[in-house]
Amino acid sequence: MDESLQSLLAGLSSEVRATTIPSECKDTAVWCIVQLPTLYVKFRQTSENRYGNEITRLVRGVLKELVTTKTACPEALQLAASITARLRLLHEQLGLPTLHFELPVKPSPRSRKASLTK
Repeated sequence: MDESLQSLLAGLSSEVRATTIPSECKDTAVWCIVQLPTLYVKFRQTSENRYGNEITRLVRGVLKELVTTKTACPEALQLAASITARLRLLHEQLGLPTLHFELPVKPSPRSRKASLTK
């Protein structure tokens, strides 16, 4: 595997572990990141959409854990934005097809008045 890819993914894993989100969210996000190296190897070898789709699904899982948890800290939100930017750059550098890593939108809390009227 490419050294830059391996170091990026190892760094992402460490950064996720350092956030102040709940431990079960960290575990899920790290699990998703750990799955990526094998998929990237297959994606680089074959350029098959199924590997790109699985990479996208796992990255979105990481982003969801960082952004949508109730206790998401500003650092976790910044990390999520940084992850998407770094992966886009990595794809450009490695000549990989572009994947769409969008930040999930954190649902806005419903007003208490709206929930009482139902």
